[in-house]
Amino acid sequence: MQINLPRLQETFFEIVKYDTGSDPDSNATPSTAKQLNLAKVLVEKLKKLGLQDVSLSEYGIVSGTLPANDKTEVKIGFIAHMDTSPDVATGPVYPQAQQYQQGDIVLKNGVTISATDLKPFKGQTILTSDGTTLLGADDKAGVAEILEMLTILKENPQIKHPELKIAFTPDEEVGRGTENFDIKAFGADFAYTVDGSAPTDIDTETFNAFNPQINITGITVHTGYAYHKMISAVEVANQFMNELPKDETPAETKEKEGYFHVLNISGSPEKIRMDLLVRDFDYQKAQKRIAFLHSICEDLERRWPQVQIEMKDNEKYHNMNEKFASFPEMIELTKQAVKMSGLSPKETYVRGGTDGAELTLRGLLTPNLGAGGENFHSLNEFVSLEIMGKCTENLLNIIQVWQENAPKLKDKIKAVSPCR
Repeated sequence: MQINLPRLQETFFEIVKYDTGSDPDSNATPSTAKQLNLAKVLVEKLKKLGLQDVSLSEYGIVSGTLPANDKTEVKIGFIAHMDTSPDVATGPVYPQAQQYQQGDIVLKNGVTISATDLKPFKGQTILTSDGTTLLGADDKAGVAEILEMLTILKENPQIKHPELKIAFTPDEEVGRGTENFDIKAFGADFAYTVDGSAPTDIDTETFNAFNPQINITGITVHTGYAYHKMISAVEVANQFMNELPKDETPAETKEKEGYFHVLNISGSPEKIRMDLLVRDFDYQKAQKRIAFLHSICEDLERRWPQVQIEMKDNEKYHNMNEKFASFPEMIELTKQAVKMSGLSPKETYVRGGTDGAELTLRGLLTPNLGAGGENFHSLNEFVSLEIMGKCTENLLNIIQVWQENAPKLKDKIKAVSPCR
């Protein structure tokens, strides 16, 4: 099936122009109201594509159903997130395209996409921002690909497909993408998030994740009279930092190595708040990392008995790999679909998290598929239009392999489905 690349680019450019940056410090749901601007647009797009039961929930989740045009009873979900990372400027976004041949791509303010990163995409159409914001391919590439898939199905009613469940979520980038996701109401037997990088990749593993928060309350006194009286929370936080292993940070680890990461420190000599990330693919090792942080806090409290130190573990998600053991056919058929796109599939792991990780642990098996983006969360983010086309082709092929194989696996599908 030929993917309409100009239309795919047009759709992508339309939706990336919406500033949908999420906010980790917000208590609102969604964390930023501006995400709803895109959500409302997507509601109308799904309705025009013939989906039923299209809605925008009070939590900012867009959902809809494309009814089956065949008797195959399986219900497949496709999910992508609307928000973009708050790590760098999120808008307004001015997307641009160029045919890439060689050398660096230099954007505004000297932002440079290196020739090394671009080498695999020679001769392809590279989509970028103008350099003043991130592009938003994470994950608006996934949103655009799902919309293109639905458009192709509408244009080609001869393509037989089962019932498809679609959802676009907010706040994935701040770890809240699925906290209000109603799996039963969604109604899928299993699903896919379209939120990865290479179209060859099928992500079936993620970190076990904790986001500890440490609050330190010191003793403040006028600096002119502080001798042997003041205990600065800043100094205590500094001592905490010194106890962390320097070779176990994101910058010093790779592959399946875990890490500690101090994400943010804010406050004053009176009170300090520290936000950390603790990650490990092995859950027991992740727990040991948390225990290690508690031991540091206890040691500091013994050193400064008047100081109060509170630590919240904030467990976020687990490695989803073990859950797929109950339905290995799902991964094998997904690999088959990727092969149909002329690609060599790779079962991979993510040094991060996806909405699918939490959904899988809550009972909805949801591996993650590539959406094509590169250099996520940075001003030099980019995506190849041709790669986006391949990611869309994967989605259509996934529908086809399930259309053909679901009848043979109906008992297993019922067994793993959270909705039957």
